[in-house]
Amino acid sequence: MLSDELKAQIRDSFIALKSDMSDFNVRPSQNKMIAEISKTLCGDYPDSNKILCVEAPTGTGKTFAYLLSGIAIAKANKKKLIVSSANVALQEQLLLKDIPEAQKYCQVDFEYALVKGRSRYVCIRNLINLCEDSATDSTLFDSSLLFDEPPGKYQLEEMAELLEDYSAKKWNGEIDDLMRTPDHTIWQKINCNRFTCTAKSCEFYQDCAFFKARKQITKADVIVANHDLVLADLATGNTVLPDVDDSIFIFDEAHHLSSKALSHFSLSTGTEFIKTSIRQAKGVSDQMCKLTEQDLPDINIKQIDDYLSDLSTLLKTLDFDEDIYLFDQGMVDQPIKDISKNLFISISNIQNKFCALRESWTDYLKIKVIDKSIGDPINTASGECEQHLSSIVELLSSFLKSDDSTQSPHSRWIEKNTLANKKTNYSLYSAQTDISGNLDALIWSKATGVILTSATLSSLGSFDRLNKQLGLKKPENQYLRLPSPFEFDQVDFIIAKFKSNPTQVFEHTKEVASQLLKRLNAQEGSLVLFASNKQMQMVADMVESKLDCDLFIQGEYPKKTILEKHMTLRKQGQGSIIFGLDSFAEGVDLKGDNLTHVVIVKLRFSVPTSPIDKTLADYLQSQNRNPFMEISLPDASLRLIQACGRLIRTETDTGKITIFDNRLTTKFYGKQLLAALPGYNIVVE
Repeated sequence: MLSDELKAQIRDSFIALKSDMSDFNVRPSQNKMIAEISKTLCGDYPDSNKILCVEAPTGTGKTFAYLLSGIAIAKANKKKLIVSSANVALQEQLLLKDIPEAQKYCQVDFEYALVKGRSRYVCIRNLINLCEDSATDSTLFDSSLLFDEPPGKYQLEEMAELLEDYSAKKWNGEIDDLMRTPDHTIWQKINCNRFTCTAKSCEFYQDCAFFKARKQITKADVIVANHDLVLADLATGNTVLPDVDDSIFIFDEAHHLSSKALSHFSLSTGTEFIKTSIRQAKGVSDQMCKLTEQDLPDINIKQIDDYLSDLSTLLKTLDFDEDIYLFDQGMVDQPIKDISKNLFISISNIQNKFCALRESWTDYLKIKVIDKSIGDPINTASGECEQHLSSIVELLSSFLKSDDSTQSPHSRWIEKNTLANKKTNYSLYSAQTDISGNLDALIWSKATGVILTSATLSSLGSFDRLNKQLGLKKPENQYLRLPSPFEFDQVDFIIAKFKSNPTQVFEHTKEVASQLLKRLNAQEGSLVLFASNKQMQMVADMVESKLDCDLFIQGEYPKKTILEKHMTLRKQGQGSIIFGLDSFAEGVDLKGDNLTHVVIVKLRFSVPTSPIDKTLADYLQSQNRNPFMEISLPDASLRLIQACGRLIRTETDTGKITIFDNRLTTKFYGKQLLAALPGYNIVVE
């Protein structure tokens, strides 16, 4: 229960914030959010989990609501507070502005830190070995086992500079702090990796960038992360973040959590990757066996090559659709399954032998001193081999499995592509279409408490879509939809009179161009949101020369640059128009006169184009369910609200929204979409 002492701490923190922050506005919805977070995390709802979903519209002050209440509750219960965002912009805002600000007002002292994944840090041992080996031109270790193509002279000079800067403490070992980042293939060889890391056994442990950062995290009370890192860490054993059981999670921008999770719980491998991985495993095994004077394990490269050749011959006969062959309902065709089984048995056997050999190698190093220039590269290469073999076996295992007929199936597919060496490569994929069980096992059932929040969290006025995506059970959790602090009834939401509807692509595109020329004010700040890049480019070609102000089209400059140029023009009193796609429909904060007109070219219905989406849609249809009603329509509602949300960012903002999609008035679902909008003044032309 929420104790009187804890209640007073949270209240006093909020009073300090109100009285001292210069631009603070009293918001009843912020008070409500603080109260509900406090009650949920302190167990004031005895029959529910400590999980709260909060839809907090722009202007609510949700960041301070969850920081001031969450920090106090976490400290009182000796737990860590993990604040996770979906993008870098919010992460930077939390680190550079919001959390330092919260420290001024919070009635309890706390430390905070940013957490990053292992791969963002250099492994100083690997960097030293790379530089030393190149300097001495050592032939003791076959470097082809580490590199498909050895690094060039320029790359080695670049690595030597990095080592010098790290030794002189000019560089902290994080890739994000480099002005110029190394080539991806080189960085992969020198970054931290859980398969190659020897942790406390490493002679550089005390000087390791990753473990130094880990020590900072253990001291921190508040940890800033992102959804990708949280999911990756929990899916691979929870080795970077504090234990889930000892943590309270706040997922800001929680509407992105489902799509992020789908990508994390997927598997892949490729025919060429299998070939090179088996050869690398054999080469590393040769090196270890020579040194330990053991018999070489039987790694039959020819057998694997023959199986892969049979597989490629079979795959050539398939009917690929845009280089993708999707298995119906995730059921792998039997001939492909048969070859996959042969590969699985052979590679699993190699994996078992290799892991046993690596174990004996580790034991050997405990009793025998080996030249570092040999031992360290073998350790790194053997760790890589284990990682690669494990990922191959895991994918093949999934291809052989039968899914539970009572649940949504895995999506399994093959992609065809041509490599730089002109070889045809086939990539094999397996992904879950429903990750709700994973999230429950990793987070919901374990965490001390969870807050999921976003400006747009519900769809069509309910949390049903979110619950299905994330595996949240309505009776067991708390839900809160807060009202907006803004007066939306002063904003016109204009459904333009259009002859064509968006399904008539050519006619609609021409009409969009002519309507924009009539409706856009060349003296104002406008944002036009498209659902299709092709349509955006076509419309831009038709109107750009006829506009009396600057037009910025997504893709011509980075998003940040476009927004800066747009705001500079507005400060000078000049008109400016932005044409953008999905990424401009959220996370864009153009206040006041910077934006007074948002034009939405058409509703953004999600068409099942990805293999995962197609598999799920087919499954729902096989169950006599309607994918449009269950997925496309709720998602379109959420996206429409997000797009409209670009206009009003403060209490004093004004403007209008225009949509060029007559389906809002002609289709049965139009009323549902309009009813779910905040209280705009709907104008039907």
